[in-house]
Amino acid sequence: MFDFPKIMIASMNRTGHHAISIWLMHQQLGVSEFELQTITQWLFYLPTQDKMSFLINNPLIKDENQHPDKLNFNRIMTDYCNANPTNLMIATHEQHSLKDVAWACGTSDVFATELNLVVVLRDFKNWVASCIKMAGRDGKPYDKLVNDKKIEIYKDHCKFFFESSDIEYILFNQWFSSEEYRRELTERLNLTFTDAAINQGSPFGGGSSFDKMEYLKTASLMKVNDRYKQMESHPIYDRIIKENQEVLEMSNEIFASSD
Repeated sequence: MFDFPKIMIASMNRTGHHAISIWLMHQQLGVSEFELQTITQWLFYLPTQDKMSFLINNPLIKDENQHPDKLNFNRIMTDYCNANPTNLMIATHEQHSLKDVAWACGTSDVFATELNLVVVLRDFKNWVASCIKMAGRDGKPYDKLVNDKKIEIYKDHCKFFFESSDIEYILFNQWFSSEEYRRELTERLNLTFTDAAINQGSPFGGGSSFDKMEYLKTASLMKVNDRYKQMESHPIYDRIIKENQEVLEMSNEIFASSD
């Protein structure tokens, strides 16, 4: 039934993972521009020649923040895949440790086989800056978006980068700025490089923390790798950075290794 390639993207919020997942969907033969279509608020499809690809937000997370239809996820995808020959499925799994993501996939009828586990990372300074900016933009407490627990999960997402494993990492900074990096990434994931949808910003989560929807169709014009510079004088940002030097050093080492 589900014998086709699948990609599960593990990430924290505000890492750019939605933009990356949309871009990955469009790295397929015959796709030349943004063509993603909406089925429901968490399920999307892309027609690719004579087959169909699906993009799914957090299908395996079961909590009060998720759409109740996800309780019937297996049945829903069985119906769609029976009705439409399918060649690719990409899903996200946000704000959970890699152990939890792996367990959720391994116990899922849909994702247990032919799966690439991908971790999207954003450098620590820009991630913290984006979380704080979004909290202020939306009038939420800062610790709702970035706190000790979420920083521990961020650290967990970093820990396998320098180890030999089956996990594929995507560094948002390099993905955003380097066509060569994106081209090599598609090769590693057995996709076809088209660079379609590279200018498509993510509409999820209210868009950019800093620019909202201003660059929805011109995402490459955003200065996303310098966001932290706008927050360096913010007391919450300053405190988090000073209190988490170990995580900052880990992040700096990861991103420096790929420059």
